[in-house]
Amino acid sequence: MEPLLQRLTDKDYNLLLMNSRKMDVNKGETIYNEGDMVDYFYFIHTGEIRLFKRTGPNKELTIFTRGEDDAFGEIGIFSGLKYSNIADAIIDSELYCMEKRTLENILTDNGGLGLQFTRWVAESLEASKAKIRDYISFGSEGAVASVFIRYSNMYGVVKPDGVCITEPIMIQDISKHIGISRETVSRIVNKWKERGIIDSDNKYYMLKKMDYFKQLLVCEQCGVENCVL
Repeated sequence: MEPLLQRLTDKDYNLLLMNSRKMDVNKGETIYNEGDMVDYFYFIHTGEIRLFKRTGPNKELTIFTRGEDDAFGEIGIFSGLKYSNIADAIIDSELYCMEKRTLENILTDNGGLGLQFTRWVAESLEASKAKIRDYISFGSEGAVASVFIRYSNMYGVVKPDGVCITEPIMIQDISKHIGISRETVSRIVNKWKERGIIDSDNKYYMLKKMDYFKQLLVCEQCGVENCVL
């Protein structure tokens, strides 16, 4: 999905940042917790942020990961008084935060900018609905397959023997994305390796039978274009 700030004209981009305050966050730092009062909307200048919910002891479900030139905090800004998820920095990040009232005033006075926000929010909702569909409808194996498909869309390189994912994938990270145990993820991944569906070199994976994943997730019936994490 195209990051929010890359959708804007230079004039609108500068307008937003001029009315925001710069803040630096360290890897692992929490920007806000679920249930905190909504005070700010955040733009990501550099870095990467994970938006997630805790679903039980040592269980987390990733809603989104957002990177450079994107933004977060929209659920609280546009739909309620409190944030409905947790925002943590995956890596050291440089953010710009804007007060809720300031953003509301800017969008009220600028219809074109408001339209870009609306499109961005709508695409985000479609992407999140597709994730929940995969995670709920197709069981644990479908949830893990969904993560691999999304990694392949973001970092995949097509080669003669399959799709090579150029970024390392940690079993623990998959577990955090879908809210199931690390042991369950390992069991599914090992089963796929035994069947020749995937292969791996350390933490780098090759998806050798992409059709298996697409059939498992009934991808031909999904109209979502932004199938990413």
